[in-house]
Amino acid sequence: MQHKKLQAEIISKKIRINQKGGGGKPKLEIKEQVCLCLFSLRKMPTFEVLGLHFGISKTEVKDTFNYWLEILGNVLPANLLE
Repeated sequence: MQHKKLQAEIISKKIRINQKGGGGKPKLEIKEQVCLCLFSLRKMPTFEVLGLHFGISKTEVKDTFNYWLEILGNVLPANLLE
């Protein structure tokens, strides 16, 4: 629910250069993205190590982690994220 709401907000603020549907497709499914974020919170590896583990670049890991951290921060109690 939070994911769809945040996606709609991002899309409404986006200034399009390419047509809708253009650009790269996500390399990870939603459940893999959430897993990446939770794994990172639990084990605290570097983004480079996470990228190797999940098969994506460290920049994409950072973007994915920060995106899902915001959502999980709104959904989960604070003591679970510390």
